Amino acid sequence: MIFVGSLVLLLIGAYFINEEEIIITTPTTTTSTTLIERKPIKIFVSTNELPQGDTLVVIAENLKTGQKITGEFDHKSFDFLPTETEGKLIGIIGIDVRKTPGDYLLKVLIDGEEKLIRQLAEKITITKGDFYVTKFVLTPELEKQGYTQSNIVQNIQTNDGVLIYQVLDKYTPEPYFNKSFIYPLDSIIKVGDFGTTRKEGDITLRHLGVDLDAPVGTLIYAINDGVVKFTKDLITYGKTIIIDHGFGIYSLYLHLSEFKVVVGDKVSRGEVIGLSGSTGYSLGPHLHLSIKANGASVDPLRFIDAVNTAF
Repeated sequence: MIFVGSLVLLLIGAYFINEEEIIITTPTTTTSTTLIERKPIKIFVSTNELPQGDTLVVIAENLKTGQKITGEFDHKSFDFLPTETEGKLIGIIGIDVRKTPGDYLLKVLIDGEEKLIRQLAEKITITKGDFYVTKFVLTPELEKQGYTQSNIVQNIQTNDGVLIYQVLDKYTPEPYFNKSFIYPLDSIIKVGDFGTTRKEGDITLRHLGVDLDAPVGTLIYAINDGVVKFTKDLITYGKTIIIDHGFGIYSLYLHLSEFKVVVGDKVSRGEVIGLSGSTGYSLGPHLHLSIKANGASVDPLRFIDAVNTAF
């Protein structure tokens, strides 16, 4: 298992709205001294400019018990999840690979005692991602199995994709995790980029995950705590596992050779969930890893790096 380090954060707000009283008494006096320790609520973002398919992280520190924090990005709300550090919460915003480049408004609202204490607004710029077009390849073995570029795309549209999005469409309003993410393999060697378009004539297929080198039988780990919501052998995606991590975050593991979990299992970060393979439409043994963040298709490796800035 590989643990991922953190990145530099940008402070976009610090507000003195959180006060604590410290009472000091001494045996030589009948009076007490009250000191006010002012701890500002601090709001950070991982960046204020990022490309399509990336992940934006918002961090709030020094919140008191009872204070509520909510967020909104491009008129869509997002939740903040607690971490192992008291008073520290994080919001995770997936920037879909198809998001139109431009400037978007990020809002953070902090409530206390049933009233709005502070609203923060920040401009976030989305830039065009650096994605390329590659050939939509079929091996002789896949052709013998009856795969064509046309029926691969058709199957995703009418079968595999439908089954998967029935799972991804559900929102769990609680997080199953409160710590950083890990990589799903002991060794990370990328053999297929996120966001590329595979093309043959007028037939195209968008690659909404990353392919990682993994010989058949390699141990696959859950990237964080969660609940297994899907284990099926699909026509195009092969043996597939979907884990719900809560708060709209899902991880998907494709082309496996064997399942080590069943639907309903609660899994821990680093737990073995399956073995890598080359099932379905696969040009060779590997692990395809995808992450969905509130419905957005994001680069899994960049997601892990970005979210781990909060831990």
